[in-house]
Amino acid sequence: MILISSFLIDLIFGEPPNYFHLTVWIGKFIEKMENYFRKIKNEKLAGALLAISSIVLFTSFTFLIRLINIWWLEFILSVLILKMTFAFNSMFRHVIPIMKYMNTDIDLSRRFLSLVVRRDTKTLDKSHIASATIETIAEGFVDGFLSPIFYYVIFGLPGAVAYRVINTLDSMVGYKNERYIKFGWFSAKLDTLANYIPARIAFILFTISAFILRKNWRGSIITTIKFHSVTESKNAGWSMASIAGALNIWLRKPNEYYIEGGKEMPSLEKIKDALKIFTISAIITIIISSLLEVIL
Repeated sequence: MILISSFLIDLIFGEPPNYFHLTVWIGKFIEKMENYFRKIKNEKLAGALLAISSIVLFTSFTFLIRLINIWWLEFILSVLILKMTFAFNSMFRHVIPIMKYMNTDIDLSRRFLSLVVRRDTKTLDKSHIASATIETIAEGFVDGFLSPIFYYVIFGLPGAVAYRVINTLDSMVGYKNERYIKFGWFSAKLDTLANYIPARIAFILFTISAFILRKNWRGSIITTIKFHSVTESKNAGWSMASIAGALNIWLRKPNEYYIEGGKEMPSLEKIKDALKIFTISAIITIIISSLLEVIL
């Protein structure tokens, strides 16, 4: 009931205000504590201590909830906290503006895309805007939805919160630039490890969803086998290749990777299809996870 209630709240209300959002609190803590830990000369050790302290601090709050003797209050707090570890509605809120202006104001579409990707969007044409958007949907399903629920099923609320801390750490300090190559090494490795199994489960879910939607589920399997390792990330290629094959399209990040799931070009219609796969996969995830919660 906690999982289903959290999902329903997400569907109806979306994300809570920033001042109330768990991820925002995690981000502010990491930001403030970074300078403190950087006083340690060994950057790798400093980054590891920041990661460990962040995980311990925020997961400890979830254990405190269990001490509440009022069942309905414990239930409400658990629902709200779990909701803030994953996002479904948010994907549509970010993607729809990109789609809305693709055919009418490509500069505005690029600007909305720049809010969800790290690459330079200023010169992207429509097909590359669509490609980047579909890649975001595929990756976002793993780290924004599936992974926190995966760890919730296994470890309960502490697992979901711990994953959200790890993913936030990676998004803030897990860069391979001069400032973070050593300091963020531990956080980046933790994120890779945490997403390892969910990324591969996503491939299975996308293939099943493609079958349900009468898309190219065989192409999803073949493309994933051939192209899952072309990305620098050990995990991102699984969901991206799977969705590319299902939609018979290529996905490309210039100068980094090319996934050939078919000869068709990414387009506005293909983004819509990608969102359908995202939605069906999310529903399957909730159903299976709920059943596992009952069984376990």
